[in-house]
This record gives sequence, structure tokens and C-alpha cells, in this order.
Amino acid sequence: MDIIIPPCNHASHLSTICLWETEEDRCEECGGEISGTAFTCVLCEVWKHITCADKLNRDLLLEIIHPLHLQHRLQLQWDYQFDFICDKCLYISTGYIYRCSSCDFRLDLTCGSSISGQLRKDQEPLRFKDGKKKTIFHHSHSHVLSFFKYRKVREEDYDCFWCEKHLLPSEVCYGCSFCNFYLHQVCSDKIPRTLSHSFHPNHPLRLTYTYENGYCNGCSKECDTYTPLYVCEMSSFRLDFDCAKLSPSLKLDCHHHLLTFFKDFNKKGEEGQDSYCKACGKHCGGASVYRCVQCHFSFHLKCVIPSSAIHKYHIHLLTMMELIKEDDSEKCYCDVCENERNPKDPVYYCQSCTFISHIQCVLDQDKVASGKVPSSSPPPMENQALFVEQNEGSNAIRTLSLFRPIIHPHQIYEVTEELKGENYCSGCRLVLNGSSYFCKTCPDFYLHEKCAKFSYEIQHPFHSSHPLNLYTSLVSNFIACDVCRDICDGFIYFCEQFDFKLDMKCAALTTHKIGVLEEKMTGRVTELHHFTHPHKLVLANCNDPKHKRKCNICRLQILGPAYFCPERFCGYKLHESCLRLPQKIRVPFHPNHMLVSRLLPYSNSLQRCYACTLQLHLGEFVYSCEHCDFNVHAICANSLKRPLKCEFHPNDLYYFGRNHISPFDSIWDKNFNCEVCDGSCKRKPFYRCLKCGIIFHLKCVRIPYTVKSKYHIHTLLLKDSFIEDDSGKYFCDFCEEERNSNDDIYYCEECNGQTIAHIECVLAEVEDNIEIRKNIHEERFRKELENLVARFMKLFSNDCRPPIEEVIQAGVVPRFVELLGSPSDYVREQAVLVLGNIAAVSLRCRDLVLGHRALLPLLALLNEPVSRTMLENATWTLSRFCKPPFDQVKLVLPTLARLIHSKDEVVLAKACRALSYLSDDTNDNIQAIIEAGVLGHLVELLRHPFPSVAISALYTVRNIVTRNDVQILK
Repeated sequence: MDIIIPPCNHASHLSTICLWETEEDRCEECGGEISGTAFTCVLCEVWKHITCADKLNRDLLLEIIHPLHLQHRLQLQWDYQFDFICDKCLYISTGYIYRCSSCDFRLDLTCGSSISGQLRKDQEPLRFKDGKKKTIFHHSHSHVLSFFKYRKVREEDYDCFWCEKHLLPSEVCYGCSFCNFYLHQVCSDKIPRTLSHSFHPNHPLRLTYTYENGYCNGCSKECDTYTPLYVCEMSSFRLDFDCAKLSPSLKLDCHHHLLTFFKDFNKKGEEGQDSYCKACGKHCGGASVYRCVQCHFSFHLKCVIPSSAIHKYHIHLLTMMELIKEDDSEKCYCDVCENERNPKDPVYYCQSCTFISHIQCVLDQDKVASGKVPSSSPPPMENQALFVEQNEGSNAIRTLSLFRPIIHPHQIYEVTEELKGENYCSGCRLVLNGSSYFCKTCPDFYLHEKCAKFSYEIQHPFHSSHPLNLYTSLVSNFIACDVCRDICDGFIYFCEQFDFKLDMKCAALTTHKIGVLEEKMTGRVTELHHFTHPHKLVLANCNDPKHKRKCNICRLQILGPAYFCPERFCGYKLHESCLRLPQKIRVPFHPNHMLVSRLLPYSNSLQRCYACTLQLHLGEFVYSCEHCDFNVHAICANSLKRPLKCEFHPNDLYYFGRNHISPFDSIWDKNFNCEVCDGSCKRKPFYRCLKCGIIFHLKCVRIPYTVKSKYHIHTLLLKDSFIEDDSGKYFCDFCEEERNSNDDIYYCEECNGQTIAHIECVLAEVEDNIEIRKNIHEERFRKELENLVARFMKLFSNDCRPPIEEVIQAGVVPRFVELLGSPSDYVREQAVLVLGNIAAVSLRCRDLVLGHRALLPLLALLNEPVSRTMLENATWTLSRFCKPPFDQVKLVLPTLARLIHSKDEVVLAKACRALSYLSDDTNDNIQAIIEAGVLGHLVELLRHPFPSVAISALYTVRNIVTRNDVQILK
């Protein structure tokens, strides 16, 4: 016989359910004893009678629609490992659950079987206005805590984390069912943020999350970085929660401090300075001990406490016992001092009656008051930073020691001026300025001085009903400020009760700049559900300069408004434009079937995008054909909707714009060259034939710069991108479909960009593509010309004897002068190098080049925006032209005066060298240089760190000052 039990949502347990013999267990369904064969789950250790399991299989519906959650069906699941809180009755439950995985809506079996959609009135204080369960973020736990009503669901009662007493039936509590962390509602306010503890009396302890693993000074156990600790701001002393609740209770004559009881101390048997009993010398591993936390030594319980004793107020012999429970009242008292005692501490117990006493009250019968347990609840500590000035070595170097674990665990130092303006404060995420500090241990941790002095708690007018507490480590992957909606990547002020968050820049404001928020969010939906993700998405701004976030669909960086999942540890995020992706789409390169959106499932074979051929990964959002083995990236499916038809290639070409640059850069380092010019297509938009796999630069497809369309009166110009407004939505005025603002487009300059269209939409209307055919012929001619220039440059690269005279005799110098005006960057740069090499041979060759009027086109080239290599090569050639004697000084001086302000060291050096040649000529040349106003900047360049720049500037200044004094005085 088979049992059909729905699997847990995190793993299937069907394979672990089996029939087994038992006589000691009870049925989880009916509670009756089990004798003989029954069903059990090996993982959950749950048993069911065969009849109970069979009855459930027949009676339970595997899927329901409930009035409280009409938008989705609820699936029946069974999970005995983790508890959950029912969204209807708000009681804690376990076992069977009706659950919506998309919205994380849960109903227990009873509420799921009820058809009533009404919520009880007495549960209103536990819900938000929309009917959802109330949650809070509490400083004692790293997860969100939900309001719930307690009922016993397992054999053992649940205890409050703070007071360690049982939760009472129907009592309102806070809880994290995933961690089994629960708090009485009244105890949530009792957990102190600051503690004055007898274990460390010199300094207060502050509750915070630690950045590093360490050991508790009380129990010597390793501390978890996900659990908050009580930490001293002036030293490395730390206490975990359990030890923070302990108090010294025993005074021995042999020691001046009170001792504290620890049960199962050093259970793992690790070595340490207090691992051995001070009395017997034996190891304390796993034993109950009395310890002096301040002095780091321990005593076995049996080594310092007599096993039996007599008290003068009791007639019977008292026996020492480590653990005893009187009744179920959960309040235990000492019968000597009549004060409440910790039920976990050892006591003296009378086996003949119910007399129970503190150990200290029996041992020190004359000073009963000393047995009182001191309070561990501290007075609040002032919210201020603690600074210490230290001397390092013989030199008094002022360092800032900021011992604030809630801010940072390491010593921090003053930032030098060089680091300011280049780094960002980890607190407010603004550029460093003014007095600031940094950490030598942690890279990229910087703090403004004002941020280092943030108060731990503030009252702010934006949320005046409750105090806001400072958090320096993020409580989830995504936190948005409730004032400006910017994502908080730095410190935040947080109200746990109402989930109100305030980033540092807004905390500094005193008046609510609601106009800024409205301007950012105008016309945008702030919360929504999307078919690509099961959780609700909220709108926020991603503006942090250092923290780069990428969209989960298009994998491109997010800047500005976007939608994020607020669920802790989820991290799902989308561009606004990606939200508008359709669930079904048709693409021209797969015309037979529609493509459906989905998350890519696991596959044994390597799957690639049909369009860009990059690998697809498990869980990636793709468009797939339900009939064919055909998958494409979402970005490819939506941007490759329009083919370009060209006569020079038989197949359609598709545009890959700037949104594809990053994916291609990370994969294709080689063999990613244009079919026409053989140049690299990296970092540039291109067209690709999906059938052949070949690619073309836009310039090699020869898209015309201007084109006339019958749909518009004016000429349209080609432009690399265009953003007409800040709406975030941009459309093609020809096909009326949405376009990407980063893509190349045609637009009308005369209409001030009011007419914008896709390249393919415009060229499809140009008759017979005459302009494209013309440009293809020009491209072929340009390719032949580039090959010819490349052969000439190969001749000049001959190290033995470049054939300069043969080149001059061939009469090609005037042709190379003409090529300085070529539309091809490659041809112009090679022509510059050829002419420079010829001019460098001799003054006769230089004069020959100048005689063919090469100077003016070279100067025109230098005054245009050109590439770095072109600028360097053209400046070098100009310096070759300026060797004396040179009579065209006034023509070149304006260009040289501009070039000596370049940030390129090579250009600087060559320009200074040209000026040194000019200054080594006549006094008229020197006078012209002085009048050009370059002398002052040349003197500044004498301190330039690049040697060739400083030396060339020095030659020029030397030539000027060694001439007659009249020149200098002027």
C-alpha cells in the first residue's frame, strides 16, 4: 500500500516514507499508541497509523481555492520539520499546510478546510490594515519576527528566548518559526541594547552584530556572526545571550570575585587557559563548573561544593543537586533568603521534604543577603563615541581609535588628502570630504568624522512616534529609505516596530523634501507582482556609485528607478523596461511558433542562445519554443525583432546594440572581427547574420548618415543614441513599438528630436536601398586603399634601410598628403606616420613634404576630436616638421599652445619637443613663442613627473633665457 503525502516545499520526502515496525511511538494524526507496522518519515521522525494515513489520502484535497486568497490555488503540502503561522487564525502550526508558493500564503489544515473568508475581530491588533500578519524586526534576531498566537504543536513546549519560560496557550508572541526563536510580547522590550555586567564591570557592553568570528568570554564557545552579542567598546570582551543572562552567585574565601555557575562548560574539550580545574588540575571538558570570568579560571562543582550540608534552620540533611524541578509554576524560590532563584543553578535539596536553597545561602549561613542574585539589567549608556589618543613609537602620531563594534570592529585612522574625493563614506555613501577616517584591515571602509559620531538612537520628525536605532550592517539584501526611496548601502536608522527606515543623508534633514520623492516616482506604480517572480516587487532608486546591481532578466547594470524584491536574502531586481516584457513573443528568425517566457530548467546538455550563441544558465529568464529546442535570452528576443536586408549579403542582418556589449566582452576575446574590415567589434554595436554567424560594424554595413523617408518631410540623421525625456519609455515613430534608448537610431534634427525611428524601420522604406549599395562600393574602395597604405608602412618598418628615396621618386608624397583628409581613421593615421617618417630623414625631405602643403591638413587634423593614438602620432609628425630652419611658426603656435595642456604624457613630450626646435632658431621665433603665452606653462612643466616632458620643456626654457636680455625682459 502506498501513502501519498505532499512533499515539503524545499525537498521531497516521498523517498523517505516507508512502512516500519514500532511499539514506542504515537500516531501524529490521532495521537494513539502505535503497535506493529505503521508509516514513518525517516527525516521527520513522524509516525502514522496505516488507517490514519489512508483516511487522509481519501479525504484531503491536494489543491483548493480559498476565499482569503482567490488569486492563486493553494497546494497541499506536508512539512513536520518546520513550523508555520497560519494566515487566517494566526496560530502556530505544523504538519499539513495549504500553501501558495507565489505569495507565501499559508493555511493550516483546519482553516484550509473552512470555506469562511472572514477574519476574526479579536485578531485585528495582530494584522496590518490589508489583513496580512504583522511583522517586526527586533534587534535580538537577524530575521523578521511575526505576531502569532501560541498553541502546543510538539511534545515539548516552546520557551521564550529571553526569560526562558514557556509560551502560554493563546498568548500573543513574536516568533521566527524557521529558527525556533520566540519572544513573549512583554519580553521584547526587556532585552537591553546596553548592559552593565558584573563579568566586565569597568565598561558597558553594547548589543551588536559582529563582523568576525570570536569566542564568548563567559562560556568560551565560538560566537556566531549571525547572532548579536554584547560587546565592550573599549576592548575585545564579548558575551553571548545565554551568558549575558547569568549572574555570579557563589563567594569563596579563596577568591575575591564572585563565581558563576556554568553547566556543561567546554563541552568540546578545547584547550585554553581556563580549561582545567584550579583545584584538582583535571580538564573541565563537559563538566559543570563555577567560574570567575574576570580572572579566567574554573572549579569543578564537586571540587568546591560539599555534596551534603546541614542548615541551622532545617532538621534534615541537605544534598547538593545540579538540577531540580519543584512544580510547573515556572517560578522557583530559595527557602532560606526567599528570593527567586534560577532553576538551572545547582541547589541544596532536602530529600525528605521540599526544602530547597541557594548553594551560597547554605555555605554562608550568617550572611544570607550575600546569596541574593544581582540584577543584570543595566542602566542605559550614553550614545556617544569613545576616542583615545595614542603615541606610536617615538613620534607622536595622532590616531583615532574608534572602539565601536556597532560602527566598526577595528582601529581607524585619519584619511590623507590624496584619498579624499576618490572614495565614499561607508556610513552616508557620499564622497569623502573634510575630516575622515579609514580602516587598514578592511578595504574600502571609510567614515566621515561626523558619521563616526552617529548616535545609536535618535528621535526624528519624519517618524516622531518611535525612536530610530542605528544599524551599520544590512539586515537584508535590499533596504530602501522610506523618505527618498534610495537603496541604502550604508548605515540606516531603523524603527523595528513599524519597519521605518531612514538613510544617513535623510537623517540629516529636518524638513521632509516630499517634492523630491514625488518627482522621482511620478506616474510609477510603487508595488506590483510580476510573472517572473513569486514575491511582491517594490520601486526604489539605485544610485550608489560603488555598489553595482544587475537586472535579473537582461543582466545589465541598474541605474536609477527599478523594482526590487523586499524579501530578505532574495535579491531579485528588474529594470522598469524589463517589467514590460510580454509572456509570449514572436521573433522573425523563428517564424513558425510563438516563444514563451520561462526560467530555464536544469538540462544535462549545454544550452546556448540561438541569437548571440552565449551559454544559458540554470534559472535564467529566457524565451523558449514549446515545440522546438529553441531558446533565446530575453534581451535578444526583444531587441532583434527587425531584420535589415542588404544586397551585399543574402540573409537578414540583426542589430546587436550597446546592451549586448558586456556579455560579448566577457566571452569573446578573439575571433570577434568584422567580416569587411577585419577590425574588432568589441565595445561597439554591430550587425550579425544569425545563419552564417558573421558580423559587421555599422560603418561596414555602410548605414547612410542621412536618409530621406517618404514618411517624414525632413532629412533624418543617424545618431548613436537619443533620450528625449525622463519618462523611461521610448518609442519608434515609424513602427510605434518600444525602443531602447541606448540603440543607434535615425532622428530629425529640425524637429528637435520629435521624430525618432529604428534604423531598420527607416531603411526598409528607402527605395531599392540605393544609398546602401553606393556605400558598399565606397567601402570596397576604402578597403583596397587601406591595404595599399599598409604595404607602404611595411616598407617603412624595414630596420636595415627604409626605401625613403624610392618612395619619394615614386611620386606618392602628394597622394599621402591627400589621404590626410580621408574619411577612414585608419588611412589618415597611416598617412600621418608615412609623412612623419619621410620628414624625419633630412631637412630636404622635410621641405619636400611641406612643399606639397602637408602642414595645414595636419593642423586641421590636430584640431579635431581624434583617437589617442592618432593624436600622439600627429603631434610627433608635427614636431618633425618644426625642425629649424622653419618659417611658418605663427601657423603652428596656436596648436602647440593647446597641445601642451594635454593630459597625455606622450603628446605633452612631443609638443614640448616641437617648441624646443622652434626656440632654437631666430630671435623672431622666440619673440613669437613669448607672445603666444606658453612660457608660464612651460615653467610649470619643469616639475612634470614624466622625464621626457620635463626635459623637453627645459630645453625650450633654456633656449629662451640664453638669448638676448631684451627677449627675457619682454
